[in-house]
Amino acid sequence: LLERCSCSPSASHALYRLTMAALAAALATAVSAYNNGMGERPPMGWQTWCSVGECGEDHCFDGQIRAMADTLVLSGMKDLGYDWVVLDDCWHPTRDNATAELVPYPRFFPDGMKPVIDYVHSLGLKFGLYTSVGDRTCHGGWSPGSFGHYERDARTFAAWGVDYVKIDYCGSHDSVEGHRNMSRALNATGRPMSYMLCRGPYQQQDHWGYAPGIAQGWRATGDHHDNFASVRQQVEAVRGKASWSGPFGWAYLDMMMTGGQGCKDQCVGPESDQGHCNWTKPEHCPGMSEEEYRTEASLYVVVSSPLMVGTDIRLMTPIMKELLLNKEAIAINQDYKAVPGDAMPSCHGSSQEAWVRRLSNGDSAVALTNWGNHTASLAVCLDAIGWTHGETAGARNVWARQSLGTFSRRFEAKVRAHDTLLLLLSRTGAAGSPENKVAVAM
Repeated sequence: LLERCSCSPSASHALYRLTMAALAAALATAVSAYNNGMGERPPMGWQTWCSVGECGEDHCFDGQIRAMADTLVLSGMKDLGYDWVVLDDCWHPTRDNATAELVPYPRFFPDGMKPVIDYVHSLGLKFGLYTSVGDRTCHGGWSPGSFGHYERDARTFAAWGVDYVKIDYCGSHDSVEGHRNMSRALNATGRPMSYMLCRGPYQQQDHWGYAPGIAQGWRATGDHHDNFASVRQQVEAVRGKASWSGPFGWAYLDMMMTGGQGCKDQCVGPESDQGHCNWTKPEHCPGMSEEEYRTEASLYVVVSSPLMVGTDIRLMTPIMKELLLNKEAIAINQDYKAVPGDAMPSCHGSSQEAWVRRLSNGDSAVALTNWGNHTASLAVCLDAIGWTHGETAGARNVWARQSLGTFSRRFEAKVRAHDTLLLLLSRTGAAGSPENKVAVAM
């Protein structure tokens, strides 16, 4: 759009041409990132980082990846939308001396990477790999990054059939221009691949800076760990930024710890590729309570973060089944036509807050989180959250899959310490009969 210009016709025409050229350049930049059809919805799937050994051991193996892919299918997770298998900094590649192409660590992937990817694809799943924008990756700096090899690595990933490239920000020569160069290199292959930024200067920039112009997703903050303080740190990174994310460009919180990371005794030796991990027996050593995992899942759902599970899904504990297999929660998360949720005062004049997402069908998802150390009464008021369907609403406990009836103006419930009550609010009558007033405790 041009403002009126009190200048000569020739100057005005020059300004018009300059503005149109700048607009065309901006549009070209955006289209180059988004025109591959990837990332309309937040991705869902499994990621390696905390599944065998404690978070950060991150060794992965041919047989393990096939077993996790099998589990996504046999458990029903694939049918719910979990269709990604993503390797983090665990495949420890080197470069071929003759061609400089990446070669996965042979003890972990004795037949190379392509047979594993082909197997994942044969199950109707999609596959992702990790690299770094600098000359080394982040896991101890043991593996080469893509600096100086962006085009070569992009061609390798495309030839292997990779669908998703996660790029970290480690080693020498990490730079914004490197992020841009890899984006261009991936697009130049002609193979649609989701490009996911792990970290970089965009995290401190307004509207995520350059990230939306080059990628389909970008991590909002640092690594997630299996403790409750880390959950809060993750979600605080997207506070006030709901409108900065949407179809084909999602800010994401780091992978979920649902059920607990792997266990220390699964791995022996150094954390480098010289260490040994036993992936054949799935284990969990949880760092959080069930209430805390419920809070993690509730907030990830409401802010529409990609749901990437970083723990071992072969051993599905009761809390994992409750949180990961809930169709109603997934529907809230995957409503790509709705603006992601954000924090707001839960009632006018109250110090309490709720994380609220207004869904595309007119419903609202409301997460009432008790960050305190004792059971507390938490409330949400319809006028405070911008409810547009009158003074009543139907309420449903999403995790309990239980209709709570209807309420007028204000809903209140007791919520246990570190727990979250995830509500779905619907127009009166949609979630319970009008005469059934709400009274609930968690």
